[in-house]
Amino acid sequence: MPTEATFFLAGLFVVAAAAGWAFAHFSGYGDEGPPPPPVNADYLRGLNLVLNRQTDEALELFVRMAKVDDETLETHFALGHLFRRRGEIDRAIRVHQNLLARPNLAEAQRDQALSALAQDYLSAGLFDRAEKLFSDLRGSSTLAREALENLVDIFERESDWNKAIEAHRALEVLTGKKSSQVAHYYCELAERSRLSGDLDQARQYLKSSVRSETGAFRGKLIRAAIAQEDQDYAQAIRLYEQVLETDQRLMVDILPELVTCYQHANRERELEQYLQTLMTRDAAVKAALAYAVIRNGLLEPRILMECVEEFIETHAVLAGLVDTERLGTLPHDDRERAISKVVEALQRLAQSGVRYRCTSCGYGSQRLVWHCPSCKAWESLRPIQALQLDSLVA
Repeated sequence: MPTEATFFLAGLFVVAAAAGWAFAHFSGYGDEGPPPPPVNADYLRGLNLVLNRQTDEALELFVRMAKVDDETLETHFALGHLFRRRGEIDRAIRVHQNLLARPNLAEAQRDQALSALAQDYLSAGLFDRAEKLFSDLRGSSTLAREALENLVDIFERESDWNKAIEAHRALEVLTGKKSSQVAHYYCELAERSRLSGDLDQARQYLKSSVRSETGAFRGKLIRAAIAQEDQDYAQAIRLYEQVLETDQRLMVDILPELVTCYQHANRERELEQYLQTLMTRDAAVKAALAYAVIRNGLLEPRILMECVEEFIETHAVLAGLVDTERLGTLPHDDRERAISKVVEALQRLAQSGVRYRCTSCGYGSQRLVWHCPSCKAWESLRPIQALQLDSLVA
């Protein structure tokens, strides 16, 4: 089957040949004037190469034919783009460097060539070179926004959050639109400081993250972790519970930390009351709790064991696999041991596959990340809250 490059090149040759014929035909000759010259043989040879899928030879021929002048600049940009799309970055770079070496380029043309070359470097993973060229284009009258957007992308890839903040602020000034991304950058800096032990610096970064709903939500999780490390368990409990009020899908990540904080604060009875209130308020919380218990192997306090037991008894598949009727006849201690073994087996199953899924592109991950590596969306990964029982049934 012909490729996209084949059709593209065929179009270039046909258009170039047609343009040459039209220029000759309409360039001032009257009805009695001489006939237009025949189509250049090189165009016909190039078109034949394209149709025979000899695209490399066709490209080389067209590059030789396309003399750089004002009428062929766009053709060279198109060729460079095609080389980049084909993964031939070295050839794309050569095309755009040749354009930049041409004297007397207009400012807009030079900016376009710089942007194209920067895109080549970006595709090649040469971020430092791409960053320099895009930085030079920040003052461009036509490409400043595109340059800033690409700089933001580079700084996100390099996790250079301070530079990302500066570039995004400049982009907000240019477009007049606010974004929640900057809040995530501050959260990334706060989390980095927390993990390095600099809790005061982490708190300073978090002050700048509350300017958006997104930053306030994620910032609470980091503040809770900081409070937990400071052994301020009452504060940590309050913040973790506020996060669960906002999004119970994070139950699987928050529940073990919440249980730990309640236990260290010697408030186990209050924890049972809190969990009972959650389940009474919303029946769907039971399933989320049960999955969080299974994923983390939690069986204390007692209410969690009861939650898992009910989950197993009412699950369409597990109820048959576990033989819940026999389970109900076992003595109390034996039943708890049996449930513990079931939870242990289900925990291995839950941890063996993908644990988080991006709601934007479907990317799967074993851990919670806030910036999807695939589609670059922020705060789009969510825990998978269902057991993959296909292999178990088989």
